[in-house]
Amino acid sequence: MGSQDDRIARYRAELEAAEAELQREKAEQEAVDSGAEATAAGERGSRRLRDLGFLVGVLTLSLLLVGVSMTLTGMAGHDIGDARRTGSATVTSCERRGPVTNRGFGFHERCAVTIRWDDGTATRLVDDGTFRSADIAHEVRVGYLGTRKYALELAREDTPYRPWFTWVGVLAGLIAAVPGILAVMMLHAYVRAALRGRRSAG
Repeated sequence: MGSQDDRIARYRAELEAAEAELQREKAEQEAVDSGAEATAAGERGSRRLRDLGFLVGVLTLSLLLVGVSMTLTGMAGHDIGDARRTGSATVTSCERRGPVTNRGFGFHERCAVTIRWDDGTATRLVDDGTFRSADIAHEVRVGYLGTRKYALELAREDTPYRPWFTWVGVLAGLIAAVPGILAVMMLHAYVRAALRGRRSAG
């Protein structure tokens, strides 16, 4: 009888040892799986940060090129030969603007001006970029080209028209469209991935 009890006790001990071994292996596997999930989540987070950084870089490049395009186009000036009428402008005061404005990069001046047209009429206005403080107390011959965005487009007689700046500016604007389109596509993909991740988590 004692021999039978010993065998049962030995089998029970072996069974308990096997169960303990299974539990230990299960715990190790769970730890490995948890670590793998954490590593995968870390890699996904790192990849998202890299993608976001690249997106910000592409957007910045596009905005810089747009600014360069606007700056060069503004530097081209206008041809007074295309003027519908001409007159003499007197600058009374100026205010400096920059270094980044809706005209691009660099500094320019916003001036209060009175224009006496050759037909005898007069116009008072605030002009953005055509005049400078050095023009105060001097008459400047100008030509009226039309109206754009509720402002008069003026050409100065003493400033030559440089169309090549316009050409280069337009080229820079076209180049800016490439990273701009790429940024929009990346942003769309990023938002879609983020929405898919939320649905998966839910």
